[in-house]
Amino acid sequence: MRAIWIKTHDYVICKRLVNTADIKNNLLDAFIHELKIHYLHANYSRRIIRCLGISLDPKENDYLLIMQYANGGDLRNYLKDNFENLTWDDKKNLAFQIADGLNYLHNEGILHRDLHSKNILIHEHNVKITDFGISKIQDQNSTVYTGNFGMIPYMEPKRIIDQNFPYTKPSDIYSFGVLMWEISSGCPPFKDSNNDIALAFNINEGVREATIPDTPKEYEELYKTCWDKDPEQRPTINEVLNKFEKMGFGINARDKPIKETNENLTSDEWQTCNDSLEII
Repeated sequence: MRAIWIKTHDYVICKRLVNTADIKNNLLDAFIHELKIHYLHANYSRRIIRCLGISLDPKENDYLLIMQYANGGDLRNYLKDNFENLTWDDKKNLAFQIADGLNYLHNEGILHRDLHSKNILIHEHNVKITDFGISKIQDQNSTVYTGNFGMIPYMEPKRIIDQNFPYTKPSDIYSFGVLMWEISSGCPPFKDSNNDIALAFNINEGVREATIPDTPKEYEELYKTCWDKDPEQRPTINEVLNKFEKMGFGINARDKPIKETNENLTSDEWQTCNDSLEII
């Protein structure tokens, strides 16, 4: 739901974590600690949606994450509404910006774990990644979720058949490769599939979406290496960025970490949000 942050009069998004009563206290404490470390330091990538705080709904006893608002919606709807007007340079730039944000996360030692087109937001015509880290508490024998379950076409194939298979940086790279294809097509992957079990089996066996006609060769080759069945054969995020640099999207096009003063809250401000929001 959308709200207004009273102190700054900015729009924010409140993301509910339901069934949080089932989370072990030490796990929740660790999760909140990670939020403080990775969302609240002064220098951060503008490719990342900012978490402004965490609040407790006293009626439902659920936690709410207070997130920066993105005015362009998510990537899936952005492609649906704008695809016909996108040039190949536009599509490459979208993919590059996602890679740039993922590079920031991986350099910070953070795995996204749930990268798909509903977790890529558009703000002022630029990409912002959201919801990283939330899926970590979903994997700890709890029933916590945020309303978006892991989407099979984007999932690490080895985890589809074995939930004990460790999630790694190459798992994020696989998801990124699928996103590259989605940007090239304007459609969600395997959108006509209505059997998740069969789809999961086929993906694990190596089935992938077909290349869209007129896709630039270097773009096609990159996403195919990213979604390789063998995690060890996938490129690192630095290698992905090097490929984009050869396409003309390199260090000169990359945003440096910025400081946005209206969003830099002190730790005291961050801890108590209940009286600072106006739900609209």
